[in-house]
Amino acid sequence: MKQTVETPKLERSISFIGFLGMGIGCVFGSSWLLMAGYWMTAAGGPVNAALAFAAGLIMIMTLALSYISIMPAFPEGGGEMQYARRAFGNTAGLIAGWSGFLVNGIVSAWQTLAITRMAETLFPALSEWPVVYHIGSEPVTVAGLLIGFFLVAAIAFLQYRGTRLFARLQSILVGTVLLLVISAIIAGLFYADPGNLRMTAEKPLFEGAVAFLVLLPFSIAGWENIAKGVEEARASLSIQKIGQALMWSILISTFLYAGLFFLQASLVPWPEMTQSKLPLVDSLVRLTGHTVFRVIILSAAIFNVLGVFNGVFYGAVRSLYALGNAGLLPRVFSRIHPTYKTPHAAIITVAVLVGITPLIGNAAFGSLVKVAAFFYVVLWGSTVLSARKLQLQLNILSLSPFKTTAVRRLISTGGIIAALFILAAMIWPTSPGALSWPGDYGLLALLICPCLVFHFLKRTGIVRGASSMTTDA
Repeated sequence: MKQTVETPKLERSISFIGFLGMGIGCVFGSSWLLMAGYWMTAAGGPVNAALAFAAGLIMIMTLALSYISIMPAFPEGGGEMQYARRAFGNTAGLIAGWSGFLVNGIVSAWQTLAITRMAETLFPALSEWPVVYHIGSEPVTVAGLLIGFFLVAAIAFLQYRGTRLFARLQSILVGTVLLLVISAIIAGLFYADPGNLRMTAEKPLFEGAVAFLVLLPFSIAGWENIAKGVEEARASLSIQKIGQALMWSILISTFLYAGLFFLQASLVPWPEMTQSKLPLVDSLVRLTGHTVFRVIILSAAIFNVLGVFNGVFYGAVRSLYALGNAGLLPRVFSRIHPTYKTPHAAIITVAVLVGITPLIGNAAFGSLVKVAAFFYVVLWGSTVLSARKLQLQLNILSLSPFKTTAVRRLISTGGIIAALFILAAMIWPTSPGALSWPGDYGLLALLICPCLVFHFLKRTGIVRGASSMTTDA
């Protein structure tokens, strides 16, 4: 009698806290430290910034509601790739899934550079390590190579060994960041002066709010990776609970961003914070006279970067795994380790690609990160459009927590408006977040090409691996 071998499946071990840690870890990055001055310059005043935060939160929550409405119909995970594929066919699914891989892969790569800069700020002696070579005017140092390679290898190894380890590490990192950040906030409140927030704005209300608003969605991003991990949730955890983790991660992260932003603006007259690269560090050290706050805040930022890297690395791997599992990319990416129950081929691939980053250094990543933001628009927009279309197909959203068609249509309409606003912010020439021509658009086309080439080869029969679930219309 022939014995059948059971195909390995992903480990189901992520708890509610694990999903919450994943969401907060991806969303709450180091922008609160590195971008605060730039944000205030764009807003032109605290009142303008407050309006932008409120509008940005509403906009992102509207997009997230589309995810929550569609997630229960896709317990197999895969996120945006599965939604777009079911609604619009294989090509749409490929573009959505590839966008998820690209944006998370690029942000992963950026974190290897960010943590090196943080470490050199906290430990100035690292910046004196030998320079190996230059790319343009940017040096590639021994410290940068060692830190970058170690970070990529460590995160890849932990995720290779099991999803349980990934989720546990993410919860520890997020908990550490929250402890350090809250300590800094409590200390800062003793020195805050509300009068610093009442200084006259440098821009009209609407102009300043919009200028900041077009930048904000890309800092409140990464929560969508929760949808990619539905397949790995504990058996006892409902998808509705996963949706709650998604919403709470957005709310907690946004309020932390806003709280830290306005705290920094209240420590000194807010125009002064625009002159500092690290306004919270500089203000607290000057006001208290204690350099320990420099260590606390920069340590929080380093743990912050580690949490983001761990989360977006997971997102890149699961995007690649889902594409391989659906046959939209080579099926080798869907292979699961028989012992650790992780997509080991996808993990190794992402680790190798991200591991190139330390060799390049900062030279090529300004435009790359800017272009990566465009793929967030693809992810969010494809989900909103998919949810709207699937409302009319086979009652596929009957499991949605939003039971009436009118409510679901209102959510999807709001999501479409939000996605169009973000898209306009990226292509409108005078927008602060606009892509530049021809460089950014050329890079955008270059990044999309590999998946389209494979898709063409597969459809012409040169490459095998087509999926059977759906076909292009």
